[in-house]
Amino acid sequence: MNVKLKVLSAGALFFLAQGINAQVDTTKVRNIDEVVVVGYGTQRKGDVTSAVSTVKGEAIANLNTPTFEAQLAGRSSGVQVVNNSGEIGRAPVVRIRGINSISSGTSPLYVIDGIPMFAGDTGGGNTAANALADINPSDIEDMTVLKDGAATAIYGSRAANGVILITTKKGRGGKFSVQYNNQFSVANVVKKIDLLQTPDFLTISNEKAAANGTTWARGSEYNSDWQNAVLRTGTQMDHFLSLTGGLGKGNYYASLGYTTQEGVIVPNSMERLSVRLNADQKVTDWLKLSTSVAYSETGYSGLNNGVNSISGAMFSAVRQHPNVPIYNPATPTGYNIYTAGTVSRVGQWDNLIPITSDLTNIAYVVRNNKYTSDLSRFIGSVAGDVKLTSWLDYRIQLSKDRSVTTGFLYWNRVHGDGYSRQGYINNNYLNMDRWNIQNILNFQKSFDRHKFNLVLVNEYQKQQANSFYADGQGLSADFFGAENVISGSYTTQYSGGAFSENGLISYAARLSYSFANKYFLQGTIRRDGLSSLPEANKWGNFPGLSLGWTVSNEEFLKDNEVISELKLRASYGKVGNTQIGNYPYLGLYSSYKYADYTGIGYSQAGNDQLQWETSTKKNIGADLGFFNRRLTLSADYFINENDGLILAVPVSPSLGVPNNAINKNIGAMKNEGFEFVANADLVRSEDFTWSLGGNLTLMKNEVQSLVGGNDIIESQNNQTAYLIREGESLRSLYGFKYWGVNMANGNPVYYKADGSLVQGNIADGIYYVYDSANPGTLGPKSSLANADRYILGNTLPTYFGSLNTNLTYKNLDLGVMVRFSGGNSIFNVSRRELLNQDFYNNGTEILGRWQSASNPGDGWTPKLWGTRGNFINLEGVVNSRFVEKGDFVKIDNITLGYTINPNILESINLSKLRIYGVVQNAFMFTNYTGIDPEMESTGMDYNSVPRQRTISLGLNATF
Repeated sequence: MNVKLKVLSAGALFFLAQGINAQVDTTKVRNIDEVVVVGYGTQRKGDVTSAVSTVKGEAIANLNTPTFEAQLAGRSSGVQVVNNSGEIGRAPVVRIRGINSISSGTSPLYVIDGIPMFAGDTGGGNTAANALADINPSDIEDMTVLKDGAATAIYGSRAANGVILITTKKGRGGKFSVQYNNQFSVANVVKKIDLLQTPDFLTISNEKAAANGTTWARGSEYNSDWQNAVLRTGTQMDHFLSLTGGLGKGNYYASLGYTTQEGVIVPNSMERLSVRLNADQKVTDWLKLSTSVAYSETGYSGLNNGVNSISGAMFSAVRQHPNVPIYNPATPTGYNIYTAGTVSRVGQWDNLIPITSDLTNIAYVVRNNKYTSDLSRFIGSVAGDVKLTSWLDYRIQLSKDRSVTTGFLYWNRVHGDGYSRQGYINNNYLNMDRWNIQNILNFQKSFDRHKFNLVLVNEYQKQQANSFYADGQGLSADFFGAENVISGSYTTQYSGGAFSENGLISYAARLSYSFANKYFLQGTIRRDGLSSLPEANKWGNFPGLSLGWTVSNEEFLKDNEVISELKLRASYGKVGNTQIGNYPYLGLYSSYKYADYTGIGYSQAGNDQLQWETSTKKNIGADLGFFNRRLTLSADYFINENDGLILAVPVSPSLGVPNNAINKNIGAMKNEGFEFVANADLVRSEDFTWSLGGNLTLMKNEVQSLVGGNDIIESQNNQTAYLIREGESLRSLYGFKYWGVNMANGNPVYYKADGSLVQGNIADGIYYVYDSANPGTLGPKSSLANADRYILGNTLPTYFGSLNTNLTYKNLDLGVMVRFSGGNSIFNVSRRELLNQDFYNNGTEILGRWQSASNPGDGWTPKLWGTRGNFINLEGVVNSRFVEKGDFVKIDNITLGYTINPNILESINLSKLRIYGVVQNAFMFTNYTGIDPEMESTGMDYNSVPRQRTISLGLNATF
């Protein structure tokens, strides 16, 4: 932070102090009177005493992302957004002030125009479909992030992971206005994996085989690029039309949007049609009616990208042999496919043996298998505002969020996953329905220098989800795999379904008091009753308290020419987490099938003492403004203490309890950190403006309590990777510590827990003591056991933030945002897999392998030995050889626009026309050797779809 302040003091403060002959735009500089959206209402920004941040819709209007929460990346302190895949439909990971649960949900609560929304994946299981992508980003007026306990307590049991409030655009009285936005984009992968070309592939493959006294690879006619066979240049188009205006005592806003996006991997795509109508009408002097209705239809085409799946697109593409062709006109399919008996795989061509695991021709698979999800989404509300007196208002709002998904899957019977089944087909249906009713009383009273505001809330919510599926195999013809399950077209039939529901009843109050616009006090209390908890613990109370002192309004600072604002804040709040499932406390029986018989079996052990997971949030902060707020600074220190976290407590197997565990409220964890925000209007003159801003978050996570203080070791993607230990960061990478290569014989060398060294002798698969003074001799037999594992790094960033600058010169504008993050480690499984010892292709790193004592290579890559990759690379566990720092700096967005002179547009009845270009994910600076350090899931990078760089051209026209 000191570096930033020095930069400002050297340049910005000089300009600010001098004034630069500028006509200051007070609507932008003196924004202390802006209205900020808070839970169940609004507040004047100057009255806010809690930690909130607002992102204006205009800041994200021209960014090309299928979902609005992805656009939050870098735009708010304390908010980390990780887009870990280039697959369209895959939801980004959003964390507000860290992770606040060990085993339950960690996503924020999203509220759009007062309606709590469904979030997460609603794709029905066939392809990823992010529920939030049903909202057109162009409809968003602003997004407000509630971060601390005082701000989130008004949402009580649902607010442990923070709250994001979305306000859509509303009608404005006056002249009728039409706006049309059009954007065309081209997307390419930022980076591909460096794979061996045919000459090196032949050398490496036969060096692997030579260790077993044989030869694998032959033929150099082809040098196929299998990544290009599944990756592509994606084109994207977005049309958006909005109408706004007023009629009499009413206002309206209507919009129509149409978006198509091709992903960078075949056949991934999205198509969305969205409509919205927001209207309000003042019926009498005391009654106003309003409605907000949105409907969208979104279609996704996806693919199998299983990280360890034979038909996973990236898994397969990087392993295919470059010396064989992708296509073969001599086959009926036109692809290089070998089929015999029960085997169907990519043709081996001139190679002496087939590819390991009988990998399929992935180019054929991605073009002939189908994974689709079609979603219909309705989000609507009707509200009435009644002005009972000059100081008392009543509002009732009824809302509904309904998402209906139809999924379809077809595995082609000719080749790939469906070959052994003679074709496989699946239809599924998922209906998610949520009703919400809110009653709100709003008291506002001022006298002398006292100002009171009391908000009372009563809320009811109920949601249901029901699903069913039908599938089968043994299709009579490919024709029946086109669109839907067709009766009588397949031999083996299956079906199934599920139903779940839960409800919430809430009572809340928020009292805000200020004196002389100097001293502020706000208290909140919410009482929630949740059906997901047992009767004795169904109700919970969630308080919040915040204090504020605007020092700059005191006489000794009033009208100070340098310090225009100084405000001190402190807050406390206790909130909960409802993302614990629908029936976690019940002892459950489920249906089971045995042979041709159906029955019921014990499936979940109940716990009638189960309670809320709670999060106690504390915050102190300060806001400063200088030179009539030309320079603003904010700083916050926060502690989130999460208690009563639900963990699985082991029980004796003799009890017959499912999974040998019972869920109890035992865990505890803490997030602690600092947030800094700085913004400066460096230059603001008639022809030229320049603003600079940035934010920085420093954060530390610590697990404080586990079951009996015992470690938890977790796996992901068949990789035993994580340690949860008291006193450590959540899910630290846990595995073996690599020393390097024994230069005498090419064996890998590791540290044991006591610091001594052992070498894994590749020839016999046994560990021996390594003596660096005598490396050519195998020492006594030893071991590399679970007890020799180390903590190899934390998976959560310890710092992240952004810098942004905006310049305008007359009608030209330029905006740049730079994001950064670091302090975390990543287990680069993709890199390890590219060093495999099977008859697959490899990454170029393998060229640094040990070949002899006189040619020891890079000292890091052991000698090759075919089929012994599990021993050489320690597959299935973390190895520090493949653990890397995840630090990066990205020039994330570059926007250049030009606004046509309005005088030129008058003749064609246009009031505004802006033409612009945007580059997203433009440049990256990192030492990480993978494609992108953000392509990690819980600290693991494993065969994700590469992220894309997007270049867009667009126009905004207003009539």
